Amino acid sequence: MKERLLQGRDVLLGAFLGLPSAPITEMAGHAGYDFVILDTEHGSFNRESIEQCLRAGAAVGLPCLVRVGELDARLIQAALDMGAEGIQVPQVENAEAARAAVAFSRFPPHGLRGYGSTTRAAAFGFKNRSAVREQACRNLVVAVQIESKRGVENLDEILAVSGIDVVFIGTSDLSLSYGYDDPNQPEVVSLVGALIPRIRKAKKAAGIFLSDGKQIGALKEQGVTYFTVAGTSLIKSAFQDQVTFFHKNIGG
Repeated sequence: MKERLLQGRDVLLGAFLGLPSAPITEMAGHAGYDFVILDTEHGSFNRESIEQCLRAGAAVGLPCLVRVGELDARLIQAALDMGAEGIQVPQVENAEAARAAVAFSRFPPHGLRGYGSTTRAAAFGFKNRSAVREQACRNLVVAVQIESKRGVENLDEILAVSGIDVVFIGTSDLSLSYGYDDPNQPEVVSLVGALIPRIRKAKKAAGIFLSDGKQIGALKEQGVTYFTVAGTSLIKSAFQDQVTFFHKNIGG
């Protein structure tokens, strides 16, 4: 996944999963998603369910990232120890936070991540330390979210931080930060359109939550290569559509 992101040729589609369900994770892989993000910020995961979903993703070759609830070394280390392909950190507002996200994700001498020889990432002790470190260095994806006015104001210093792979524009919280209820307000769309080229110029992948499918073409042209949707919303829509279809066809 990291190689595809850094090459910048592929446009990837991922799903936020808030429900701690290994079968849903596996289904996302079968459906053809490029990756999923296990959402521990807003979802109802615990450590056991995270690991089960990571295992389900691995079974179908589906890269899984974990969105941690906050910038915390223990949360990031736990996600990576369980075998996550990367982490996504919400509410990054300055270079200090961005540097911490990288440091907490990397092993020494390039970071502060502790090494556990019996973790799932280390194949429970069946993989030697050099192989674990090499794999982490090669595959680790670090994504940070810009979703506040302060984050936008400090974007250039965040973009200058080495080791950040994806800068994800969190349009929902960003719109609220600027006083708008709808992330599809013209003013928010215009702001996002101005941020994406800056992210791409810094040689980071630009990510966004797709709240309006009609924007896909424009966002791709602007340089977004890391699209996400909400898995729970997709399930909700499928349920609603089926009920509507049923009542329409029984005349109810």
